[in-house]
Amino acid sequence: MEDAKAVTSRSRARKTRPRKRKFHGNRFTQLKAQKVNEDVDASTSRSSGIVEPEVGVELEVKSASFLKLGENVGLDLDSGDERETRSTSQGVDSEGYRLFQKLQIVSCLQNLACPVCLLTPDKGDPFHIEEKLVGISSTIIVRCKGCGEKVTELSQTENVNLRFQAALYGIGCHMTKGRRLLAALDMPPPVTVTRSSIFRDRIRLATETIAKESMERAADELRKVEGDNVTVSCDGSWQRRGFSSKNGLATCLTVSKKVPAKVIDTEVLTNYCDGCSKIKARKTGKDLENGMENHAKDCRKNYSGSAGGMEPAGMVKIFRRSEELYGMRYTGYLGDGDSKSFRTVAEADPPVYKDVGIQKLECCGHVQKRMGKRLLDKINQCKGKVYQHGNKKVKGIGGAGKLTKAAVKRIQGHYGGAIRNNIGSLDKMKTAIWAIWHHRNGDHDKCSGFSWCDKSDKNKLPSFVMEEIKSVFEDLSADTLLGKCLHGGTQNANESYHHLVWDRCPKAVFVGRDRLEIAVFDATIVYNEGGSGRLDVFRKLGLSVGRFQKQGFRDLDLRRVKSAENQKKTVTKQKRARKTIRNAEEDFGDDDYEAGAF
Repeated sequence: MEDAKAVTSRSRARKTRPRKRKFHGNRFTQLKAQKVNEDVDASTSRSSGIVEPEVGVELEVKSASFLKLGENVGLDLDSGDERETRSTSQGVDSEGYRLFQKLQIVSCLQNLACPVCLLTPDKGDPFHIEEKLVGISSTIIVRCKGCGEKVTELSQTENVNLRFQAALYGIGCHMTKGRRLLAALDMPPPVTVTRSSIFRDRIRLATETIAKESMERAADELRKVEGDNVTVSCDGSWQRRGFSSKNGLATCLTVSKKVPAKVIDTEVLTNYCDGCSKIKARKTGKDLENGMENHAKDCRKNYSGSAGGMEPAGMVKIFRRSEELYGMRYTGYLGDGDSKSFRTVAEADPPVYKDVGIQKLECCGHVQKRMGKRLLDKINQCKGKVYQHGNKKVKGIGGAGKLTKAAVKRIQGHYGGAIRNNIGSLDKMKTAIWAIWHHRNGDHDKCSGFSWCDKSDKNKLPSFVMEEIKSVFEDLSADTLLGKCLHGGTQNANESYHHLVWDRCPKAVFVGRDRLEIAVFDATIVYNEGGSGRLDVFRKLGLSVGRFQKQGFRDLDLRRVKSAENQKKTVTKQKRARKTIRNAEEDFGDDDYEAGAF
């Protein structure tokens, strides 16, 4: 009997070992907020991908989205409280819009009696129903067959067409896609091209007005904490890569440790006008001259030249009007390594500002990318060289046992961390950068104070590799370069804003200046004020703002804040760092635009 029980017990035993649980911290690891090491800071950049940071270290830093929208969405992340705004309605809610099948409405009306002659449905349909369509708006006229009186007129008004077009622009669609959507829903087609153009102009004017009000508030916010002479982050973007784009924009965002980054000015430039193209295609000679002269006041072209000159031209306009618009002078120019735009602004004739110069500041993210780009270039340059390593000859400095792409990404990440962790101190910044080189060279006397140094030689590179890349460290630790990085700022805010613009105006579809300006202004409103800022646009258009619209935009803002706060967590940064390291062996992309290639 005992033997049988023993066999049964063994048969029920686990056939596999239980998974070992990893330590994720306890209450003591969260008692004190610590400064995140170089690995964590470097992993915050989009380009970094370094060794895994420590677990259990959280920064008491709120995201920019929380600082801008936290109060508006009613979210307290510390307590986990989320104020509920969804209301429960009893009966039929009369707010907002619905999609109804027309047959259902007609059947419902035909089951009613005429309020004038009391004609009832038992003698047949009592009403004659007519419908007038303007785009997707429908006007239903009900007349009694008995007395001929117009009983009622059901109309959704033409505003629904304007709202539909504004909604399409907000999700990055054009009227052709709108037609596809309506056809799939078995609904009437949208308004004509002429009416659509009128709506487009109204939408552009409304979004421009609200966006400028938002930018003015952002500028006032910056001036209160930084004074009249401020630093701004400047960048350009184009609808197409390379230098063949007909549309581009220059953007200017605030830079301050005291307030979150916001858009304070934009300039859309285009060297194309659809009206001009049509006139040139249809007319010649004197008719062409007369046509172009008459069209001049309506021409949408505001720039002549190559696409590469759009950003400098736009920046000059932005800087020249700063005093007139906001009473501020942009004395600090935070930009990438391409100094063409800065040089154009700094050397403008006449000068932008009479009694003050403009200082160039480097984007730390772009400078960090230079390390990776220079190391990869060095690998390519040394492909044909032969080195003596021990008792054998080795060709090149790249590959297994030498400088791999994963090693390049780690060095690049540590380089970025050395800059960000030593803001304001040039000497400490240089010391931290050269500690990376000594660590890879097997000398741990200078890097023992850094968390990423375990005093082992597992990451040591051969001496011939270190001698080849030493010149890269010398160039990227120069005082002239690091002096422009002491502020510790990046252009991540500009890139985030550009993403919003092209999300509303996809690069795959060519558009005119008006359509691009709508996307720019709408992105400005959402970036500065959140989705709820769009409500003012609808009010400006004369459209009603209902409960579902308020609730929908607020929910989008809430998701944005929660996502941003999640991205600030150390655990999320760890995952990004590990993922980047895993993908380090893949190509960085095409050669049309290479990060740090300047």
